[in-house]
Amino acid sequence: MALVITGSVAGLSTPAYAQTLTAPVAGTAISQDYKSALQALDLNSVREALLNIWSHGLNPNAYWSADLEQAASAGALSQSSDVILGIYLKALKDVANGSVDPQGLATDIKIKRKDFFTPEQIRSLVVANGGNASLILEQVAPQSSAYVSLREALRRLYPLFLKGGWERISPVNKELSLGVRHPVIVKLKERLRIHGYTISNLDDTFDQEMLQAINDVQTNLRMKPDGKISPGGRTWGFFWVYNGERLRQIQADMEKLRWLPQRLEDRHIFVNTAFSHFVLTDKTQGQNKVMSFKTINGTAQRKTPTMRDKVTYLVLNPTWTVPPTVFINDKVELIKNLDNEGIRKYFSDNNFEVYTSDFSKTIDPTTINWKGINPANVDFYIRQRPNYMNALGVVKFMMTNPYAIYLHDTNQRDLFSEAQRLRSSGCVRLEKPLDLAEYLLAGTDWSRPQIENFVVKPGQVMLQETRVNLKNPIYVYLMPVTSQLNSDGVIRFVEDAYGHNQLILNQIRGIGR
Repeated sequence: MALVITGSVAGLSTPAYAQTLTAPVAGTAISQDYKSALQALDLNSVREALLNIWSHGLNPNAYWSADLEQAASAGALSQSSDVILGIYLKALKDVANGSVDPQGLATDIKIKRKDFFTPEQIRSLVVANGGNASLILEQVAPQSSAYVSLREALRRLYPLFLKGGWERISPVNKELSLGVRHPVIVKLKERLRIHGYTISNLDDTFDQEMLQAINDVQTNLRMKPDGKISPGGRTWGFFWVYNGERLRQIQADMEKLRWLPQRLEDRHIFVNTAFSHFVLTDKTQGQNKVMSFKTINGTAQRKTPTMRDKVTYLVLNPTWTVPPTVFINDKVELIKNLDNEGIRKYFSDNNFEVYTSDFSKTIDPTTINWKGINPANVDFYIRQRPNYMNALGVVKFMMTNPYAIYLHDTNQRDLFSEAQRLRSSGCVRLEKPLDLAEYLLAGTDWSRPQIENFVVKPGQVMLQETRVNLKNPIYVYLMPVTSQLNSDGVIRFVEDAYGHNQLILNQIRGIGR
């Protein structure tokens, strides 16, 4: 074994420190199989790995205590190797799988905790890395681009926190906009530069670069950007957030990403439901294809679930079977104020049909008591015929989950120009659905011109939808990641509308404290 740190501290008794380390911390008990797998670790590297675990969004003090540091200085750790190995094993599990179990955390989180590495796999990692605990930790960590980029964001912000963080910038009672001069603008520019925005001149003038940065900040605040910082406005709230709060936001997001496979498939879709953004990555067969565009996803009340699934087939010119709860919540208030002629016109204009619960026959909508409808006992379904203004648009991408969650086109195509895109009932609307359809159907008889010719045009109504199975299904990840470091070097943050961050932070020790 190499479990020895040399050195001593005057006045410290080795046996005394050995005694303080004999009772493992909760969750750090170690089985004989894992103990054997970790025997060849170098304890100097264990200490280094745990002290630097902040780079994975975890608090070093939760793993390497002051007692351990004193014991290390006294040369006493080798007498408590079971404790040290147990703590390191817990760190490996927390970095690889997350320290918070996603199951039961929230009803909209549909992810199960991953299996951890077997003792044999850990033993192989120890041997391959010469017992270097830091290298092993790096290799069990998630390798997704989202996780790696957040680690870089931490490396930029955490050292600032250790130096005292950044100051809270107090709002001023003056509107700041392009061309305005004010002493506080110097501080605002410094903060924007920390976040990675291009700010060439740290003077007191609201210039063009600052305008572009403020517009971007406001977009991330889900505001219509106006390039102005108004007294009492939401833009000031962005500058009021403390450094430590931003660290904890990143910490919560990294925890979510640890729930996913260590390496995402070479070909996959990732929908960030916090930023309402779609990214398709394809690194198969020597490609490096990326497709990205905006999405519209669930509101805070009707959240898009956090989950891993896959698209298995497309439906061109889809019908839309309206979930009864959605129809009652969104449509009935209008219908119940219409007379019979108005009801028939509403259903005809929107291409809605009412079906019995078994879809065996249609029902005249005027025979339903819309004013006295009971949401708990709805015995019919509403279906919308295929048409250009169908709520699902002209194409939907079906997944395998039992929650009726899928990707689709929309009849509200103008909403993609809005910054606030948490507007759906749970499914994900796509800004460029035909681009995705073209990609998924490449190599088949469905070329882009054929797809465009086949889908319903404005003013047309079709009788049935068309299913197209995929030869190569593609995995889809849906997750609200509220912080990200983009390729332009800017660290961006959005509000945690789904409330997952605080649930996670309630269970782990914050790094910004």
